[in-house]
Amino acid sequence: MEQAPFVLSGGGARGVAHIGVLRACAEAGIIPSAISATSAGALVGAFIAAGFTPEELERLLREEWRLHLTRWRVLRGERLTQRRIGEFLQANLPVQNFEDLRIPLFVTATDMARGGQRIFHQGPLIPALLASSAVPLVFPSVEIDGLPYVDGGLSNNLPIEPFEERRREVIAVYVNPLPPYTARRTWRGTMDRVFHLSFRELVSRSAKGCRLYIEPPELARYGMFDLRHVGQIIHTGYAHAQQVLQRL
Repeated sequence: MEQAPFVLSGGGARGVAHIGVLRACAEAGIIPSAISATSAGALVGAFIAAGFTPEELERLLREEWRLHLTRWRVLRGERLTQRRIGEFLQANLPVQNFEDLRIPLFVTATDMARGGQRIFHQGPLIPALLASSAVPLVFPSVEIDGLPYVDGGLSNNLPIEPFEERRREVIAVYVNPLPPYTARRTWRGTMDRVFHLSFRELVSRSAKGCRLYIEPPELARYGMFDLRHVGQIIHTGYAHAQQVLQRL
Protein backbone atom coordinates (compact mmCIF):
# COMPACT_ATOMS: atom_id res chain seq x y z
CA MET A 1 0.00 0.00 0.00
CA GLU A 2 1.17 3.50 -0.85
CA GLN A 3 0.76 6.13 1.86
CA ALA A 4 0.01 9.83 1.35
CA PRO A 5 -1.14 12.78 3.46
CA PHE A 6 -4.85 13.54 3.05
CA VAL A 7 -6.67 16.84 3.56
CA LEU A 8 -10.43 16.55 4.20
CA SER A 9 -12.79 19.52 4.03
CA GLY A 10 -15.87 20.29 6.03
CA GLY A 11 -19.31 20.23 4.46
CA GLY A 12 -21.99 19.16 6.91
CA ALA A 13 -23.87 16.12 5.67
CA ARG A 14 -21.76 16.11 2.51
CA GLY A 15 -18.78 15.30 4.71
CA VAL A 16 -19.70 11.61 4.74
CA ALA A 17 -18.61 11.56 1.07
CA HIS A 18 -15.06 11.42 2.45
CA ILE A 19 -15.78 7.83 3.47
CA GLY A 20 -16.48 6.87 -0.13
CA VAL A 21 -13.42 8.73 -1.40
CA LEU A 22 -11.19 7.03 1.16
CA ARG A 23 -12.61 3.63 0.22
CA ALA A 24 -11.91 4.22 -3.48
CA CYS A 25 -8.37 5.36 -2.67
CA ALA A 26 -7.75 2.28 -0.50
CA GLU A 27 -8.96 0.02 -3.30
CA ALA A 28 -6.50 1.80 -5.59
CA GLY A 29 -3.71 1.10 -3.10
CA ILE A 30 -3.48 4.54 -1.44
CA ILE A 31 -4.09 5.02 2.29
CA PRO A 32 -3.50 8.02 4.57
CA SER A 33 -0.11 8.49 6.23
CA ALA A 34 -1.55 11.51 8.07
CA ILE A 35 -4.75 13.54 7.93
CA SER A 36 -5.47 17.25 8.21
CA ALA A 37 -9.18 17.97 8.40
CA THR A 38 -11.90 20.28 9.58
CA SER A 39 -15.53 20.04 10.65
CA ALA A 40 -17.27 16.96 9.18
CA GLY A 41 -13.99 15.94 7.57
CA ALA A 42 -12.37 15.96 11.01
CA LEU A 43 -15.02 13.61 12.38
CA VAL A 44 -14.39 11.15 9.53
CA GLY A 45 -10.63 11.64 9.79
CA ALA A 46 -10.61 10.87 13.50
CA PHE A 47 -12.15 7.44 12.99
CA ILE A 48 -9.78 6.64 10.13
CA ALA A 49 -6.78 7.81 12.17
CA ALA A 50 -8.02 5.63 15.05
CA GLY A 51 -7.84 2.53 12.86
CA PHE A 52 -11.30 2.22 11.29
CA THR A 53 -11.43 1.18 7.65
CA PRO A 54 -13.79 3.19 5.42
CA GLU A 55 -16.07 0.14 5.24
CA GLU A 56 -16.19 -0.18 9.03
CA LEU A 57 -16.96 3.52 9.41
CA GLU A 58 -19.73 3.33 6.82
CA ARG A 59 -21.31 0.40 8.68
CA LEU A 60 -21.09 2.33 11.95
CA LEU A 61 -22.82 5.29 10.35
CA ARG A 62 -25.57 3.20 8.88
CA GLU A 63 -26.18 1.18 12.04
CA GLU A 64 -25.78 3.74 14.79
CA TRP A 65 -24.99 7.31 13.81
CA ARG A 66 -28.04 7.65 11.59
CA LEU A 67 -30.19 7.30 14.71
CA HIS A 68 -28.65 10.55 15.92
CA LEU A 69 -28.33 12.33 12.59
CA THR A 70 -31.96 11.93 11.58
CA ARG A 71 -32.86 14.12 14.56
CA TRP A 72 -30.95 17.06 13.06
CA ARG A 73 -33.97 18.89 11.64
CA VAL A 74 -33.16 22.46 12.50
CA LEU A 75 -36.29 23.97 11.01
CA ARG A 76 -38.56 21.53 12.80
CA GLY A 77 -37.13 22.16 16.23
CA GLU A 78 -35.19 18.90 16.42
CA ARG A 79 -31.45 19.29 16.50
CA LEU A 80 -28.42 17.10 16.58
CA THR A 81 -26.83 18.65 19.66
CA GLN A 82 -23.18 18.76 20.57
CA ARG A 83 -24.07 16.56 23.51
CA ARG A 84 -25.36 13.85 21.18
CA ILE A 85 -22.30 14.12 18.94
CA GLY A 86 -20.05 13.95 21.98
CA GLU A 87 -21.86 10.87 23.26
CA PHE A 88 -21.46 9.18 19.89
CA LEU A 89 -17.73 9.97 19.83
CA GLN A 90 -17.25 8.82 23.42
CA ALA A 91 -19.05 5.55 22.71
CA ASN A 92 -17.35 4.69 19.43
CA LEU A 93 -13.91 6.27 19.19
CA PRO A 94 -11.40 3.80 20.66
CA VAL A 95 -9.00 6.55 21.79
CA GLN A 96 -9.39 9.78 23.77
CA ASN A 97 -6.16 11.62 22.90
CA PHE A 98 -4.40 12.60 19.68
CA GLU A 99 -1.25 10.83 20.83
CA ASP A 100 -3.05 7.46 20.87
CA LEU A 101 -4.15 7.58 17.22
CA ARG A 102 -2.51 5.22 14.75
CA ILE A 103 -1.56 7.99 12.33
CA PRO A 104 -1.09 11.74 12.87
CA LEU A 105 -4.28 13.80 12.81
CA PHE A 106 -4.50 17.59 12.60
CA VAL A 107 -7.89 19.12 13.45
CA THR A 108 -8.56 22.77 12.71
CA ALA A 109 -10.98 25.16 14.38
CA THR A 110 -11.55 28.91 14.22
CA ASP A 111 -10.74 31.16 17.18
CA MET A 112 -13.98 33.09 17.67
CA ALA A 113 -12.42 35.65 20.01
CA ARG A 114 -9.22 36.58 18.18
CA GLY A 115 -9.90 35.27 14.69
CA GLY A 116 -7.71 32.91 12.73
CA GLN A 117 -7.09 29.21 12.63
CA ARG A 118 -5.89 26.91 15.39
CA ILE A 119 -4.55 23.47 14.61
CA PHE A 120 -5.04 20.82 17.29
CA HIS A 121 -2.74 17.78 17.16
CA GLN A 122 -2.15 16.79 20.77
CA GLY A 123 -4.10 16.38 23.98
CA PRO A 124 -7.83 15.54 24.27
CA LEU A 125 -9.36 14.59 20.93
CA ILE A 126 -13.11 14.96 21.39
CA PRO A 127 -13.18 18.65 22.46
CA ALA A 128 -11.15 19.53 19.36
CA LEU A 129 -13.57 17.58 17.15
CA LEU A 130 -16.58 19.29 18.70
CA ALA A 131 -14.97 22.71 18.26
CA SER A 132 -14.00 21.97 14.67
CA SER A 133 -17.59 21.03 13.78
CA ALA A 134 -19.38 23.80 15.70
CA VAL A 135 -21.21 25.35 12.74
CA PRO A 136 -22.14 28.96 13.67
CA LEU A 137 -25.87 29.58 14.20
CA VAL A 138 -26.40 25.83 14.52
CA PHE A 139 -24.12 24.91 17.41
CA PRO A 140 -22.61 27.08 20.15
CA SER A 141 -18.88 27.66 20.31
CA VAL A 142 -16.71 25.20 22.23
CA GLU A 143 -14.34 26.53 24.88
CA ILE A 144 -10.81 25.11 24.94
CA ASP A 145 -8.07 26.61 27.13
CA GLY A 146 -10.39 29.51 27.94
CA LEU A 147 -11.06 30.48 24.32
CA PRO A 148 -14.21 29.94 22.21
CA TYR A 149 -13.81 27.97 18.99
CA VAL A 150 -16.16 27.34 16.07
CA ASP A 151 -16.13 25.51 12.76
CA GLY A 152 -12.65 25.32 11.25
CA GLY A 153 -14.03 25.82 7.76
CA LEU A 154 -14.40 29.53 8.50
CA SER A 155 -10.62 29.94 8.61
CA ASN A 156 -9.81 27.40 5.89
CA ASN A 157 -12.16 24.71 4.67
CA LEU A 158 -9.29 22.80 3.06
CA PRO A 159 -6.61 22.96 5.79
CA ILE A 160 -3.39 22.27 3.91
CA GLU A 161 -1.24 24.08 6.49
CA PRO A 162 0.21 21.02 8.31
CA PHE A 163 1.44 19.68 4.94
CA GLU A 164 2.55 22.97 3.40
CA GLU A 165 6.01 21.59 2.64
CA ARG A 166 4.56 18.36 1.21
CA ARG A 167 1.93 19.70 -1.18
CA ARG A 168 3.11 17.52 -4.05
CA GLU A 169 2.23 14.43 -1.99
CA VAL A 170 -1.18 15.59 -0.77
CA ILE A 171 -4.54 14.16 -1.76
CA ALA A 172 -7.05 16.95 -1.09
CA VAL A 173 -10.76 16.20 -0.91
CA TYR A 174 -13.35 19.00 -1.06
CA VAL A 175 -17.03 18.12 -0.80
CA ASN A 176 -18.71 21.48 -1.48
CA PRO A 177 -19.13 21.96 -5.24
CA LEU A 178 -21.26 24.97 -6.15
CA PRO A 179 -24.61 24.08 -7.72
CA PRO A 180 -25.90 26.13 -10.67
CA TYR A 181 -27.12 29.49 -9.43
CA THR A 182 -30.83 30.19 -9.25
CA ALA A 183 -32.53 33.22 -7.72
CA ARG A 184 -35.29 31.04 -6.28
CA ARG A 185 -33.72 29.39 -3.27
CA THR A 186 -34.72 28.41 0.24
CA TRP A 187 -33.02 30.27 3.07
CA ARG A 188 -31.10 27.10 3.90
CA GLY A 189 -29.93 26.84 0.31
CA THR A 190 -28.90 30.49 0.34
CA MET A 191 -27.06 30.07 3.65
CA ASP A 192 -25.26 27.01 2.28
CA ARG A 193 -24.15 28.83 -0.88
CA VAL A 194 -23.06 32.02 0.91
CA PHE A 195 -21.20 30.00 3.54
CA HIS A 196 -19.11 28.23 0.91
CA LEU A 197 -18.72 31.16 -1.49
CA SER A 198 -17.07 33.06 1.36
CA PHE A 199 -14.03 30.78 1.38
CA ARG A 200 -14.02 29.35 -2.14
CA GLU A 201 -10.94 31.32 -3.19
CA LEU A 202 -8.94 30.26 -0.12
CA VAL A 203 -9.82 26.65 -0.88
CA SER A 204 -8.55 27.09 -4.44
CA ARG A 205 -5.24 28.40 -3.12
CA SER A 206 -5.00 25.49 -0.70
CA ALA A 207 -5.60 22.96 -3.47
CA LYS A 208 -3.01 24.47 -5.80
CA GLY A 209 0.03 22.24 -6.21
CA CYS A 210 -1.50 19.19 -4.54
CA ARG A 211 -0.85 15.81 -6.08
CA LEU A 212 -4.56 15.11 -6.42
CA TYR A 213 -7.67 17.24 -5.92
CA ILE A 214 -11.01 15.46 -5.62
CA GLU A 215 -14.27 17.48 -5.69
CA PRO A 216 -17.29 15.33 -6.63
CA PRO A 217 -19.58 17.63 -8.66
CA GLU A 218 -22.66 15.46 -8.05
CA LEU A 219 -22.55 16.43 -4.37
CA ALA A 220 -24.03 19.78 -5.42
CA ARG A 221 -27.48 18.19 -5.29
CA TYR A 222 -27.16 17.69 -1.52
CA GLY A 223 -27.29 20.41 1.13
CA MET A 224 -25.10 20.63 4.18
CA PHE A 225 -28.11 19.62 6.32
CA ASP A 226 -29.31 16.88 3.96
CA LEU A 227 -28.89 13.97 6.34
CA ARG A 228 -31.56 11.73 4.84
CA HIS A 229 -29.25 10.64 2.02
CA VAL A 230 -26.12 9.46 3.81
CA GLY A 231 -25.81 6.31 1.71
CA GLN A 232 -26.13 8.17 -1.59
CA ILE A 233 -23.63 10.80 -0.51
CA ILE A 234 -21.05 8.17 0.41
CA HIS A 235 -21.59 6.44 -2.93
CA THR A 236 -21.24 9.74 -4.81
CA GLY A 237 -17.83 10.32 -3.23
CA TYR A 238 -16.79 6.75 -4.00
CA ALA A 239 -17.89 6.81 -7.65
CA HIS A 240 -16.25 10.15 -8.43
CA ALA A 241 -12.98 9.20 -6.72
CA GLN A 242 -12.90 5.99 -8.77
CA GLN A 243 -13.16 8.05 -11.95
CA VAL A 244 -10.40 10.42 -10.87
CA LEU A 245 -8.09 7.58 -9.84
CA GLN A 246 -8.62 5.72 -13.12
CA ARG A 247 -7.22 8.73 -14.97
CA LEU A 248 -3.92 8.62 -13.08
